[in-house]
Amino acid sequence: MVPVMDTVIFGVLLLAAVAVLQGRSRRDVLIVFAGGLVVVLLLFNHHVTSSLNLEF
Repeated sequence: MVPVMDTVIFGVLLLAAVAVLQGRSRRDVLIVFAGGLVVVLLLFNHHVTSSLNLEF
């Protein structure tokens, strides 16, 4: 699941960059960027809550 999420995050941020370069409205860029932020926070939550199963 995680490698796919990395690709999705990259794609969403790339879409935001393309929207900026195309001169889209600020609202459109912020919507795409906010979507990317939500996905990044979900991935962060996944990593923070997963156990490492370390033995010393």
